[in-house]
Amino acid sequence: MRAFWTPILLALPAGTALAETPEPAFDAVREGLLSPGRGAREGAAQRAREIARTDPAGVAALWKDLDLEGRRLLVRALGAAGTRHAAEVALAHAATAEEEVFRALLDGLAEGGEASLFAPDPGGLSAARAKALDEVRFRYRVEAELVRLKSPTGPTGHYAGQFREMRKLGPRVIPILLDILTDRASSLPGEGAAGPYRSIHPGMVAFDPQELRSMTAYGLGEVVEKDDVATISLLLRIHRQFDSSKDTDLRFEREDLAPSIAFSLHDLGVTAPAERYIRELKYRRHDSWSDELEAMWNLGYACIRIGRHDEGVGYYTLYLDASPSKAVAAYNLACSFSQRAAETRSERWREQLKEEALGYLALSIEQYGYGDWKWMEEDGDLSFIRGEPRYQELLRHLQEKYPERKKGKMQKGRPFQAPK
Repeated sequence: MRAFWTPILLALPAGTALAETPEPAFDAVREGLLSPGRGAREGAAQRAREIARTDPAGVAALWKDLDLEGRRLLVRALGAAGTRHAAEVALAHAATAEEEVFRALLDGLAEGGEASLFAPDPGGLSAARAKALDEVRFRYRVEAELVRLKSPTGPTGHYAGQFREMRKLGPRVIPILLDILTDRASSLPGEGAAGPYRSIHPGMVAFDPQELRSMTAYGLGEVVEKDDVATISLLLRIHRQFDSSKDTDLRFEREDLAPSIAFSLHDLGVTAPAERYIRELKYRRHDSWSDELEAMWNLGYACIRIGRHDEGVGYYTLYLDASPSKAVAAYNLACSFSQRAAETRSERWREQLKEEALGYLALSIEQYGYGDWKWMEEDGDLSFIRGEPRYQELLRHLQEKYPERKKGKMQKGRPFQAPK
């Protein structure tokens, strides 16, 4: 068996050109990585990362001269370089290295992105370490799917079937979504979890944390099986914890996440939390006009979300009559009528519902100023009317009015694929 400190040279893909790195540059990196000063070590690690993009084997040759901390920084720099070859060299060196070094490699590969994280394993990893690497890669896939689903032009909404690609990943997604929902750290293999959730996919920085947590609350309603008693019980405990909290710092959890979890539980066959939420909204005493408006909005959304469309339409109509901010309410009414048109068996009723959907969509856009056409195109609730000439006319109107939104790219229909 090869000793773990032996330099390993791997062939580059044919046609790849390498820049020659002057020997003094390697001497400076070696000296920095052996320095007792933290700043000098981190500066040397950053320089090693830059050199590794073009000369990973040269950087790896420093391995035999370094102490444990130096090797840890070195493999992280190689993993984070963002090239397949640098990642292969790092994997080969860390395969049998100390546990601290291997954990640093996982951090580096995650930081390096897809090219690094999905580089071929050159061999030598133990079964436990291969499993640890697979766990990090899987978490990256889950986050990549969340990034794919995010609206680039506004807050991400929800529609039935939104998480169908996530569901295909299987039950392994559930612990990750639960960590995001509860804002609980997911540890990399071999590390203890502490603090809030720390993402590894670079696209996750585009999320507002509240938007991300709301998405996972809805996603769990689609990826969890109805006979998964353990996960449903856990969701009920999380719902009770959020719903009963009096902490002012947990207002988002109480007023937004708790209802979202209740709707997902309703999808999973546990109807009591959502029904109780609607009853509380109906009978709550409101101290001001703005509270009354908020209740009408929440009741409209909640009733439509659990399939009580007639009630929801009634509350949204009241909201439209009274509210100075009407665009999203009219848009949601269009979604409701479109959903109902898709579900009805009556041809006559279907055409009438379709006309209602198009009418409210036009009202939202033409009178109340709704403009997020990128989300409108993604929203599955409108799929039944998307081929209608009136819908296409409204879409063209928004595209001409907001051409800059073409820069935001929904990757609809293109789930994450690991590099080959």
